[in-house]
Parts: sequence; structure tokens; C-alpha cells
Amino acid sequence: MTSYLPYLLISLLAPLATAECPDPSVIVYSPFKPWFAFDYGPEGGDCWSAAICTLGQADAARNQQFAATALVMGLLPIFFRDIAWPEKRVVLVSRPLPALVEVLVRALGLEPVVNGSVAGWSDEDVRRWLDWVSTSPVTAASVRSRSKRKVVVAVSSVALLISYAALALVEIYSKRTALGCLYPVIALTWFLIAVAPAALHVLFEGHRRRKSKDGVNVTRASAVQGADQAWPVQFGWAVYYIIGTLVYTSIMAITPLELFVWVVVTAIVTGASKMLGLYICLMVRNPVEV
Repeated sequence: MTSYLPYLLISLLAPLATAECPDPSVIVYSPFKPWFAFDYGPEGGDCWSAAICTLGQADAARNQQFAATALVMGLLPIFFRDIAWPEKRVVLVSRPLPALVEVLVRALGLEPVVNGSVAGWSDEDVRRWLDWVSTSPVTAASVRSRSKRKVVVAVSSVALLISYAALALVEIYSKRTALGCLYPVIALTWFLIAVAPAALHVLFEGHRRRKSKDGVNVTRASAVQGADQAWPVQFGWAVYYIIGTLVYTSIMAITPLELFVWVVVTAIVTGASKMLGLYICLMVRNPVEV
């Protein structure tokens, strides 16, 4: 149903479109041409006019394609953030992270877990993970010295900022969005506000940790963040994912080429986020040095 939300919104706003629409051949199939690239007549155009002209002049087949791409877009946030990273989201640390660092790491999409407290992980699994950290080209440089870890964290931070900029550009220069008409970088903002459910997660995790005798809790690797936490944490993450689905679904009337670019950029953003989270964990609480 959410895939039809943009079209319902546009139908309600259609009477507001008073300017003359561009020719359908110009605006209906126009990948990476934002609303301000078109002229709607003497009054000029705006974001809502562009969306109304695009959907109003598209034929039935094209509108069906737009609905299908909107449905696929709605699946991207939860797929790339969690489902595509099952137990690989778990990062072993030597001891619990400082609260602010833990909030950042969880907001980036990883689960820092104290070595030896992952439910279902045998000693062999832990040893295999530590061997990977010590020998993998992705992480080996970051465990040799603290200075190299700082460099890797700095480089991965720059890479994440570049991916954020790419996401903002794709959103602005992609098709008209039902929510983006009011706020043009709403998809990027969705990634940034992950600190809110992450802070709630860390708050409850700290409370649960203080109640345990040894200060360490057993964590079960899950495809969804907060699955083994108290219901407020689960509710917070659920609301966050619902918002992400609505945000991505609202990016409407995109072409297959634009959809492909959205998939690639979203994958890069989530990948860069998790790499930065991994390097932060290795810099602050490297389990190999235990």
C-alpha cells in the first residue's frame, strides 16, 4: 500500500497545478533531471508541479513502472541496513565501549559485543573472527599500531562523508519526491537520525549490564537491531525502519536507471557506515590485544 502513497498525495494536490506542463516526452522519462530543470510556463515551476506533471502525463504502463520502482525503493533501507548483514554486524570488543562511542557504532549499524558473550558462538567461531581481524587486508593494518588505527578511522570517516554527499546529490537530482518537496535531503537525514534509537538502545543495554553480576550480557546475533532488547528498544528501532520505508517509498516516478543508482549509493553508504563502525571498535576496544 505504501507504494501508492505518493500517487494519493499527488492526486490530492493536483488542483494546485495551474501552470502548463512540459511535453510528456520531456518530463515523463527524464532520469536525473530535478524539478528545477523544467519550465512550467510564465509562472515558473515548483516541485509539486513537476510531480503532478510527471504522473499526470505518464501512460498506464509507465505509471505501473513507477509504482513498481517505488515498492523496490521501500525495501532498500531495511534490506541494506540489517537483512543483508546478519551475524556479520557483530563486532567483538575487549570490554564495553564508552557510552557515546557505543551510540555512534550502533547508529552506524553494528553490534559491539564483548568477547565471549555472543550466544551461539563457539570458541572456534571467536578464534576464526579474531584471525580474520588479524590477517584480513581490510583490518590487518588497523591492528598493528594505534597510529595506523587513527589513520584508518580518519580515511573511513572521509569515505562516509563522501558517500553521504553522493546520497544527497542523488536525492536532489533524482525524480520528484512526495516528502522531498518540503525537505530535499530527507533520505540522508534518515541515516543521521539513527543516533536516536541507538541512544535508547545503549541506555537500556547499560541498565541491563549494571544488573548482571559480571557486567557482561549474552547477546544473540540477529538480522534486526535490538531484537534481544526490552520492548522500548525494539519499538524505537521499528519506528526508525518504518520511517525509512516511508522516506524511500516517497521518492517517486524514478526510472530504472535512477533505481539502479539508488541501490548502488545506498549500498555504499551502509557499507561505509559499517566499516567506520568496525574501525572505531578496533581503535577503542581491540579484542586482539586482550
